Amino acid sequence: MVFLSFVGRTWADGPNDYLHSRTYIGILGTSVSVGNQGEFTGLNYSRVDTPSYEITLIPSLAQNFGYGVLVGHREESYALELSYWESQHIATFGQGTIKSNDGSALIGGSYQETAVYRSVNVDFKKYFLTNIELQPFLDLGVSFPWIDIPYADTDGQGRFYQATLAGLGFDLGIGVEYYLSPTLSLVGGAYQRWASFDEFKGFNTQFAQLMQYGNPTSDEGSGLIFSVGTTLGFE
Repeated sequence: MVFLSFVGRTWADGPNDYLHSRTYIGILGTSVSVGNQGEFTGLNYSRVDTPSYEITLIPSLAQNFGYGVLVGHREESYALELSYWESQHIATFGQGTIKSNDGSALIGGSYQETAVYRSVNVDFKKYFLTNIELQPFLDLGVSFPWIDIPYADTDGQGRFYQATLAGLGFDLGIGVEYYLSPTLSLVGGAYQRWASFDEFKGFNTQFAQLMQYGNPTSDEGSGLIFSVGTTLGFE
């Protein structure tokens, strides 16, 4: 806090700022990871018995690249952004065995599918060195992520369906934006996302609380995210 106070006094808004007001849109390339601890070890699952017997498998997810789009508005050294990110990940289940309600083996061994990670994000940015074209920034935001996983939900009779895990995230990041002109910029950043995926949607359940089995230590789905892209602005 002392550092930010000093920075704010040192690089305060002024008449020599490169930008004063700007509404912009942009596209991003992303690199998204989900830590393979907590529920995302590939060995955990959720089970509900009512209104019907249902098991939802929770995989581990490999890091992968994706894309994003954004829209934002900047006033002086502050900006507010709304963005959508999407990426595909290899989802690994097992090794392990899950039994049906009659005690017979339902799922065994290990297998892989392709999961789709999506999130809607709201970010607040504070820029520094605002009188030059190359401007670092701090980013603070919230995200609403969800993961669609094919063949991860079963009715206990051997039939499989798509499962969706949903949660809430908190993002903290740093980055830099280089303005080729007041209209066009290049931007890149690194973000730590602390996320909790504690709800699921299955074939007969609409975003209910996960009832976890296996050995989950938490419902955490945090990870490190990188992004690079370009924005087009309108003063």
